[in-house]
Amino acid sequence: MATNLQKATIEEIRHAAARICRDYLTGPWKVVTPENLVVKRISGGLSNFLYYVSLPDLNDYDVLEEQKQQQVNVNVNEDVIAATSTLTNSSAGFTHDDESASKAVGVTLAATELVNNEDDAASSAKQAHKRQRCDSDSRDSSSSKRLHAPKQEPREVLLRIYGQTHGDHALESMITESVVFALLSERNFGPKLHGIFPGGRIEQYIPARALTTAELGEQRILMRVAEKMGEIHSLNIPMSKEPDWIWNCMQRWVSGLESIVNGSVQTNTKSSVLKKQMELMRTFDYVHEIAWIRAIIDEGEYPVVFCHNDLQEGNILMRQPTAGQNERTPRESISSLRSNFDETLGDSLDGNSNISDTETNKSHSVSPLPCTELDTTNDSALDASFTADNEPDLIIIDFEYCAYNYRGYDLANHFIEWTFDYTNPQFPYFYHNSNNCATVQQRRDFIVNYLKKYHDDENYNITGQELIKVDAEIQFFTMLSHLFWSLWSVINVTSAIEFGYWEYGIARILEYQRLKAAYQAK
Repeated sequence: MATNLQKATIEEIRHAAARICRDYLTGPWKVVTPENLVVKRISGGLSNFLYYVSLPDLNDYDVLEEQKQQQVNVNVNEDVIAATSTLTNSSAGFTHDDESASKAVGVTLAATELVNNEDDAASSAKQAHKRQRCDSDSRDSSSSKRLHAPKQEPREVLLRIYGQTHGDHALESMITESVVFALLSERNFGPKLHGIFPGGRIEQYIPARALTTAELGEQRILMRVAEKMGEIHSLNIPMSKEPDWIWNCMQRWVSGLESIVNGSVQTNTKSSVLKKQMELMRTFDYVHEIAWIRAIIDEGEYPVVFCHNDLQEGNILMRQPTAGQNERTPRESISSLRSNFDETLGDSLDGNSNISDTETNKSHSVSPLPCTELDTTNDSALDASFTADNEPDLIIIDFEYCAYNYRGYDLANHFIEWTFDYTNPQFPYFYHNSNNCATVQQRRDFIVNYLKKYHDDENYNITGQELIKVDAEIQFFTMLSHLFWSLWSVINVTSAIEFGYWEYGIARILEYQRLKAAYQAK
């Protein structure tokens, strides 16, 4: 299923969404047709195919049901007239046989009775080719009752179709990620899980929008994100507590690097990378650099916690005010720039660290009208999207990369995202401005709020020494983040997604080299 859906047409996606939702959800999802579903593309995903799927509006659905019922009645009337005519002729031909005549009259009377009970006939004809289901809604032919989902069933969902899988442990990683997603869902971290199917899952659709890069530095949002990260880092998840995930990822990616940088594998033809930059990619020794930075980390004492590992603006949602009943189309979309399904956890349920290689995929959508791609941004987060205590209502999503990892990495990775903006509509589809980094005071405020939430103590006494220590972790692990995502980018240049993977990888390498030189100069 997954491979076909990655290359599916709009109509194929529509029918697949209807089939999946029918099989994994109940109530009106059992009877709604593909033509009546509202399916829209969610933009921004570079790892999975994301779709907004919704039941139709009540008014629209009633009109469609009435039209279908009228057509069924017409068809039944035509069938009854034909049957009556045939049966009348048959009875006339066998009047000399009392038994045959009796049978003919009986059948004719049955046909007449069918005419007098068109509603029952229509209902029977409609259900003739449909297997009876056990859910309560499917027993009632009333469209209004069938359209109202049971309380436990949503009217709208997010359909996630996984990207291409690679590696010997791809299936194992997907299973592990799904289990952890379910655990986080039960603990109210991220969206609820409605179903898992081969090749994807059905998630809660949250009426929200992704933050913009500029909003990450706004004080109220900065402080709230710090609290969210503190909550995540305090979780105790039943998986391997060793920080092997990041090293296993890079080790597997390095194994496929040579064929790409040497040109034996076809890559993105739109790349504008200069020959000098390409030469940098070919001569950059990832094996050596990984060994160098790992040796330093192994010699130190760096806290290991449960990490998100990709807390960028696209994975932080600002909940939107509740829309009116008839506003079925979401105003904003869920952004998931690197929500990688098969690189997610790197740790199997038995504690082994197994990482599969990744391939990225863009999100798509369909709708009854021409397909409209949902945007992922808005003018400002500082609107009505705040809680009663005037705090921004943020939701963290896409835990596909989550794993136990170094605390400093997760913190550093978030601050690096302040300098990258993925909303560029033109190639290479991102902006990079290293001057947009957080100030010393902003990092300090973030760390203070983070530690209070991590320790679950608003009065937690943070010493100056602890502040310096955490900030030093951020500075050091910034190098590892650049190294990690540069390698990720190079490996993904074979993707059909329109993104400047070469350019992004080089931007990360140059930042890594600059920071390494400064580190060694100390």
